[in-house]
Amino acid sequence: MKPWLIVRLVLVTLGFVQGGLSPEVPAPPHMASSLLLVAFGFGVLGMLFVVGIQRINPRSAAQWRYPSWAINPFLFSEPLQFFHVASFFFISGGAGACLRKLALGQELDLSLLFLPTLGVGTLAGVYACTYVYRSKMRGA
Repeated sequence: MKPWLIVRLVLVTLGFVQGGLSPEVPAPPHMASSLLLVAFGFGVLGMLFVVGIQRINPRSAAQWRYPSWAINPFLFSEPLQFFHVASFFFISGGAGACLRKLALGQELDLSLLFLPTLGVGTLAGVYACTYVYRSKMRGA
């Protein structure tokens, strides 16, 4: 097994455990599903903005590799690798929180979907970056 795959799996597992063990944060009194759309949109647009800045950063690699579980996620010269693993960390943290609520026999509420929605938006943003900045991608 590749070492960076193990590191990424450990990070995602830690996100799941953290989500399952963290104390419950009370939901805002009028949490609406529109807030989830904002979280998703923030993930996508935030990625396009942050990675767009990195695209012109002279310390950035000349060509980026597509996100992969086998690549070091801590390469400052390839920002997509970090955000790729971070998105799965958010998704797994939300899954851990949901599982905790179910294990305690409690009802799931909308606030539990905020973190995984942000993670899915970030992941969508990572893949949007591979398209929008395709001239920077290796093999493009």
